[in-house]
Amino acid sequence: MSSISFHQARAEMTARLTMEQYRKIFLVVVLAVLAWSPLHMFGGDVDSSDTIPPPDVYRSLRFSRFFDPKSIVPHVNSTTLTIYLVGPGNNPARDSLFMSDTLQRYATGRLNYIIRPSAPLTHSCSDTSQPLTLYRNAPCLAVFNPKRLGRKMGPETVKCNYPLCKTMLTNDEYCSSSEGDVRGYFSNIVNIGKGYLPLGPRIDSWKSFQKIQESPLFFMTPASERKYAFNAIFSESTSSSRAELAKIIDERQDKSELSIFKSTAKEWNSRPNDPATDQLPTADYMEVLLDSVFTLAPAGHNPECFRMYEAVEAGSIPIILQSYINEIYSKTHCRGSLHDWSDAPMVMLGSWDELFPKVADLIADLEALDEMQIRLRLWYDEYMGSVVSKFEDFMIQSYEGESNNTLMD
Repeated sequence: MSSISFHQARAEMTARLTMEQYRKIFLVVVLAVLAWSPLHMFGGDVDSSDTIPPPDVYRSLRFSRFFDPKSIVPHVNSTTLTIYLVGPGNNPARDSLFMSDTLQRYATGRLNYIIRPSAPLTHSCSDTSQPLTLYRNAPCLAVFNPKRLGRKMGPETVKCNYPLCKTMLTNDEYCSSSEGDVRGYFSNIVNIGKGYLPLGPRIDSWKSFQKIQESPLFFMTPASERKYAFNAIFSESTSSSRAELAKIIDERQDKSELSIFKSTAKEWNSRPNDPATDQLPTADYMEVLLDSVFTLAPAGHNPECFRMYEAVEAGSIPIILQSYINEIYSKTHCRGSLHDWSDAPMVMLGSWDELFPKVADLIADLEALDEMQIRLRLWYDEYMGSVVSKFEDFMIQSYEGESNNTLMD
């Protein structure tokens, strides 16, 4: 373990460079990043004079041009893509990517997205005089969680009600179903020939994050100025690796000089803001992520989890256990789940025993820490832009030649 503590390193950094000087340098870096916009990579009719918005727009470390979905102006000849979130009620795994505007933030401008939550579903096609889709000659996507469709309903019911649409299967954490033209949770086995969309931040966490950012004093803190070296916020019941990690932290936390935030729950609950649960409310959760250099992201039922996306959005660097993913998930249908994250500038450990010494070594070099934070956000914007662009390619090619939005008779 490094002999210098996290707080000592911060004090030395402050002595060398005042906060005002630091923020000026940081702003230059951010504006340079903003000048490099993924929009140029994936197309878009953008006036060069509008490449870098006025500096006062960016009070925080918002690297992406797509932070505000309204900043993406559809092409004049863009095609409407209607997305139906099929079934009643709220379903974070089904809805989050679409209702948080994450998809729209990384769109290319080729598609004009229309999101229809709680889209209706009938038991059989005979119960309705016509299909429920609005457009005949434009792409549409019916997104569904098979566990929430109701009794005697399944993927065939969705296809029956939305025959003109491609379908997207969500909530398949075990990669056990081959249904859906598009899937959440990537798999080298199941996803062959199919489209894919990532989880993105969970909708309730995203809403809390947005509320925090409404403050005019909000500023995305550089990694070197954050309070916690790392946070551990997860449910222990979803994998043996998580239970092992919680035990290791309990045993070593008091012996370490690292500043750590730990809030683990014995059981997972789908409603973290319910006072009856022992999970951290999403507002507190996002505040902690915004003040943590690193965020532990141990695999649950699937290596891909909302926490990874929420951490990056909050400027916190995920730490994952690569060896556990290779050993456990390479033998399942979820093989290759985090393949696209293999080159991400985050921390990948071979064992949770490496956690404390690895973090101590990393925070000893504050300049490198800030660079890692910036490189991760750059990587994330490029990755998300690339995934959404491929999804749009898939949808557009599926409906090639049908570009007129013709309302059904």
